[in-house]
Amino acid sequence: MHSVDTTQLLKGVLDLAVLAVLRDEDGYGYDILRRLRSSGLEEVGDASVYGTLRRLFQAGYLTTYVVPSEEGPHRKYYALNAAGRSQLATSGKVWRAFATTMDTILAERGATT
Repeated sequence: MHSVDTTQLLKGVLDLAVLAVLRDEDGYGYDILRRLRSSGLEEVGDASVYGTLRRLFQAGYLTTYVVPSEEGPHRKYYALNAAGRSQLATSGKVWRAFATTMDTILAERGATT
């Protein structure tokens, strides 16, 4: 039996996870990556997060601004805008419904602990 590849699961939910970590506080790339990892997504890759940020920005869900830094290069911060908050709410509902369905299927099959 093959184990579940969490990297494949991450691909399906990374947009939602990034929107969620930006809900209450803006962040720059590495900060967002750190927040995702400290929340339990230890396997998320740097390139995946930066690609997701670019894609969400291009989709119109994020705004950006630059903050000067005395210790190094300026930091590009990402902020959730109204469209992003709406997308987060919609995607969150879809995720909760999907997770509930999977919990039900697993419980019916005796696969949960």
